[in-house]
Amino acid sequence: ERWMQMFCAFVGQEWSDPETVDMLTLYASYLQMKHINGQLEPALERILKLEPDNQVALYQLVQLAVHANDYPKVADICTRAIMHYPEQLPYYFYLGFSYYQLERQDKALDVFRKGVRQIKPDTDHGIVADMYSIMGDLYYSNGLKDSAFIAYDSCLVYNPENVGCLNNYAYYLSLEKKDLDKAEEMSHRTIVAEPGNKTYIDTYAWILFEKGNYAEARIYIDNAMKNDGEKSDVIVEHCGDIYFMTGDVEGALKYWKKALEMGSESKTLKEKIEKKKYIAE
Repeated sequence: ERWMQMFCAFVGQEWSDPETVDMLTLYASYLQMKHINGQLEPALERILKLEPDNQVALYQLVQLAVHANDYPKVADICTRAIMHYPEQLPYYFYLGFSYYQLERQDKALDVFRKGVRQIKPDTDHGIVADMYSIMGDLYYSNGLKDSAFIAYDSCLVYNPENVGCLNNYAYYLSLEKKDLDKAEEMSHRTIVAEPGNKTYIDTYAWILFEKGNYAEARIYIDNAMKNDGEKSDVIVEHCGDIYFMTGDVEGALKYWKKALEMGSESKTLKEKIEKKKYIAE
């Protein structure tokens, strides 16, 4: 009878007793079961007013905010959660990821650095790998290339099949013109995993280009273009570069000019067009 009274109180009938965590939790469970997310978030916040360290409510709020791509809210909730649970790695991941999406790179990197200190033997390897992968991206964008490659290596220790890491690691190695055999092996794994991904195909084509395998690189860059690669100025410019090195100057100029029209920020693109030849950055 008491259970029914509490349930009815929160689905529309009158009830005069003050709110309790148990009653609100029951109400939140009902809303979640019925997928009434618009009312679920306020209910969870009411739980946290009574019990600020309620981990179930905190985590559910994080998930709702992530699902809604509301990254300022994700950051707010995770910051509150870490105050109560400083050892819980998922909150660092979501907080760092929210800062990453908000283009607050320094704050994202700081959070991830603190987060990886919380790694324990039973920590979810997928979350750890994703954190190290994003750290690698952040380090590289900040010019800390050695730190980036160390972070990527750490990611692959926890998840050797993290395709995002494999792709970025391989591509950045190609830009540095180092360990190209390793880059090719990693990149090949990404196109096996996702054969229609234009970015991964482009990376593989570019590594072949850097290794001097121009004919094979052209096969893959054409494949990238067929998979919506023509929408990326980077891929279009790469297409021009590869075409030039296979002796197709007219085709190269066509794609270089198209990349320029698309707003490419390449430092050498205009010079390539003017001099009608490939110029490395």
